Amino acid sequence: MNLRSLTPALAASLSCLALIGNVQAQKEESGAKNPPIDIKNAVDKGVAMPTPLDKFLALTLLVKTKDIDWNGTFNAVAVDVDPDKYTDKDVLIPELLGIRIADGVMAIQAKDAEMLGKAASDIEKLADKLDEKIDLSRAKRVRTMANEGKWMDVFRELGFLQQDIMKKLEEKPNDPRSSLLMVTGWVQGSRYSSKLISAHYSDASSNILREPLLVAALQAKIDKLPADIKKAPSVAKIASALPRMHEIVNVGIDKPIAKKNVDELQTLATDCIKGIVSK
Repeated sequence: MNLRSLTPALAASLSCLALIGNVQAQKEESGAKNPPIDIKNAVDKGVAMPTPLDKFLALTLLVKTKDIDWNGTFNAVAVDVDPDKYTDKDVLIPELLGIRIADGVMAIQAKDAEMLGKAASDIEKLADKLDEKIDLSRAKRVRTMANEGKWMDVFRELGFLQQDIMKKLEEKPNDPRSSLLMVTGWVQGSRYSSKLISAHYSDASSNILREPLLVAALQAKIDKLPADIKKAPSVAKIASALPRMHEIVNVGIDKPIAKKNVDELQTLATDCIKGIVSK
């Protein structure tokens, strides 16, 4: 199969699946035993934590990676926070966690060990403030591996750290913090993706942003939040922006998103993040 014959977003998704397949194959070769999958007992786990990585990969199928200013984009978008200043573990801390996880993914794409180290440290401190006894040892491994230039291992460890945090929060049914973390992670990731795609705009690159089902699912998560959480200013701002963001990304499978709409998506996402932390 020629990946360039597919839409960039689909090709990137297949690349991610191939990466996962390679990891699974290595496990099987090492002798790890996996039980057979029973479809009848499958459980719908809902929406997975969004990551902008698939969009970064899709863009590199259209634009030479050396022509993409990963570092400049990171510096323009990443937030600078002092975790010690935050005490609201119901709203602001989970929102900031989602943001800094997205920043961490971008730092990996930019191969910036210093900025990734800062993001990992912030994630560790913020997650610790949730008082959920989360194993945060992976945050230290992320920093060590980044300093050693082991970027594939870094991405894996950051993904596992993210999963550890989400699993702990999801142990409590209907814990709104997991939804807040997920939504703000997507919003911050959208800031990166829309900025990069605006800088390298084409009909094909704009279609990378197409994901109406995901945004609809995030809207549903916000709608289901407890009334007191929805009244928080930062949450209310996101709730008001998501319908328009959904309209922007809701295009045909091979249709473009107008450049003005790509820029509007970036503005909407930036306003949402500014409602949480100034940048």
